Amino acid sequence: MVTITVGASTHPASERLYGVFFEDINHGADGGLNANMVDNYSFDGVYVHHESLRLKGADRWRTEADPLRGWRFDGLTVDSCGTEIRGEHGQRVMTDCPAPPIHRNSRYARITIGGPRISENATYPSIENYGYCGDLQRAGLYAMSIVRDHTYDFTAYVRPVNGTVSLRVTVIGGDDQPITDDVRFDVDRFAGEPMRDGWVRVKYVLTGLANEYGALHVDVIGEPGAAFDLDCVSLMDADSWGAGDPKWQYGRMRRDLVESIAALKPAFVRFPGGCIVEGVTPGNEYRWKDTVGALPARRQQVNMWAFKTPDGGMYSQSYQIGFYEYFCLCEDLGAKPLPTLFAGITCQSPYRDPKHVDTGSDWFRNVVVQDYLDLIDFANGDPETNSWAAVRRDMGHPEPFGLDMIGVGNENFGADYVDKFDEICRAIHAKDPHMLCVMSAGLFPFKLPMRRAWNHAHAVAAGEVPGVEAAPRGRHADTDSLFGLDHEPVILVDEHAYHSPQWFISQANRFDDYRRDGTGVYFGEYSANGYFAAQPQDYDHASQWRSALAEAAFLTGCERNSDVVMMTSYAPLLSHVTAHGWEQNLIEFNPAHVQPSVNYEAERLFSTNYGSFAYACVVDDDEGGCLFASATGSDGSNGSDGKGARRFIKLVNTGESRIGVTLHITIPVRVSRDALRHLHIETLTADPYARNTLDYVGEGHECVTQTVRDSLLPPDTSSPVRVALTLPASSITLVRLK
Repeated sequence: MVTITVGASTHPASERLYGVFFEDINHGADGGLNANMVDNYSFDGVYVHHESLRLKGADRWRTEADPLRGWRFDGLTVDSCGTEIRGEHGQRVMTDCPAPPIHRNSRYARITIGGPRISENATYPSIENYGYCGDLQRAGLYAMSIVRDHTYDFTAYVRPVNGTVSLRVTVIGGDDQPITDDVRFDVDRFAGEPMRDGWVRVKYVLTGLANEYGALHVDVIGEPGAAFDLDCVSLMDADSWGAGDPKWQYGRMRRDLVESIAALKPAFVRFPGGCIVEGVTPGNEYRWKDTVGALPARRQQVNMWAFKTPDGGMYSQSYQIGFYEYFCLCEDLGAKPLPTLFAGITCQSPYRDPKHVDTGSDWFRNVVVQDYLDLIDFANGDPETNSWAAVRRDMGHPEPFGLDMIGVGNENFGADYVDKFDEICRAIHAKDPHMLCVMSAGLFPFKLPMRRAWNHAHAVAAGEVPGVEAAPRGRHADTDSLFGLDHEPVILVDEHAYHSPQWFISQANRFDDYRRDGTGVYFGEYSANGYFAAQPQDYDHASQWRSALAEAAFLTGCERNSDVVMMTSYAPLLSHVTAHGWEQNLIEFNPAHVQPSVNYEAERLFSTNYGSFAYACVVDDDEGGCLFASATGSDGSNGSDGKGARRFIKLVNTGESRIGVTLHITIPVRVSRDALRHLHIETLTADPYARNTLDYVGEGHECVTQTVRDSLLPPDTSSPVRVALTLPASSITLVRLK
């Protein structure tokens, strides 16, 4: 029998310990969070040219502009039109254009009746789009999920060019029969809302007739030679996240995915990456200014993660979900935003051929650094006096977003990165002294490669690097705290780890000896996927229960050290089942359904049962070294959430045998014994090598067994509370007392 004693509170616990990290990998944005089911919706697709891969050098990462990819035209002649297009290195190349586009960043399709016929039995020429199906090998796979009696918003920009054209819009299923009703309209200036240069915005509602995957199908009706222009085609569930809210007037999000994220109760959201932040070649870095404003103004970008798909396929960044939408999502989730920006160095992962911007150059000062300063204005500025804040207001959000922390680069390292970090932070703090900056510790979670970053962070916290530390916050300072601590860090260091389950278990005490000197840890990307241990990276070995157990054991150490570990987030967050760039992910989805992984279930148990103070938690007689424990909660008077006295105790058994446990929970004299009588015990267990599964069609299958026991303890004035229980092999148990 093992005895676990939960004693007095040891320190306030970071209020932002559990968050989420979103990156557009695995079709997490387009094809996932983005509610628009139309692939390459604006005829601006730019892709990785896979045939050009080299061991190193700029030619490894070439851009292929393919504005019509993802579309099928039958009996029509189609030309891509616009004033510019991407060159093979991502540069702007000016092109002739027969008529003005909606915006100079947006190309469009000029469609003329008459052309090669694909379907000889079709009554009319037609346009089809199958949606996001992963890669070119699946280009004919229907990927738009339609539900009977659901309504779907169809919108597009059209412009008459020559002759009379009518369009009939529907969604067809696998047998090419309609699975929604249809709408028909003439392409003329009366079709919808008039825009500039003859463009008209049309909007109609379709109703689902069946539960099936389908393709958008548009019959083009008119005489040969008649022509029209088409752009910004959208089809989304009318019940998508943000529907009806004026602030969500541009990009909207898939509701079931947002609800799955919300169920974790994240305290923060880090976005947009990840390696996408740096890009893989100059010009491929994520530029937040390209992602805000009206949708046609957003300048699409190559998605570097396309190299993980078989052929580069259908993967472009449309930016329908951009920085404004990420900020709105944070607001809706009650989470703080953590945007991470390019620091002037492209991706430094092995074989990525990183490039460094000269820190002394005008481009570094006027573009790289200025992007940080303008983002602060965009998020927090007064729209009456600042142009970037006015962009936020005009998009539907006049109030500030409350940005208070910002990431400087992703997985960057080395002396040049440190210099760039300091220059960027000095500029940030000259503008906002309290803005907390997050410094990258590089790629690897080991002391030697992280030493430079941590040594520099300690120097910053000691005041030895003027202007780089954030002004003090906390309960003992004169400003609001970020983490609910007495003394808060003036700099965070972002560590990442993709290692084996065994390694994560060994790291449960990792942070016990970290210095409490004004530095803090953000464990920004973690997954027990075995990547650093050279373990197989395939579907059969990914997201197994043993990895969730190991991550849970590690998280007990984060809770015990939540005075120095400020934030944690799993990675990657989302994955379409046909687009596993990384095999182990927190949430998987197909076009119709969402299936959280076992790793999600473990994190949910932790993140939704977490208090404002950490408590001493001592494990005695654990001879096998397989039991890990942590305790958080509040005593009512010391809690900031007003929910009264409670304890959240997490017990993780990573071993192959069950363990008998006696819990001794000490109750302070000032807390009434009757205040802690409601006992809730919840246990998750599974075979260590089992995983949740989800196919392209249908709902998922879960492998975790959940047992719940609720009881009311007898009234007793004595202390401590004693609870006896048995922890099954390979299990995670929550004991909640309130």
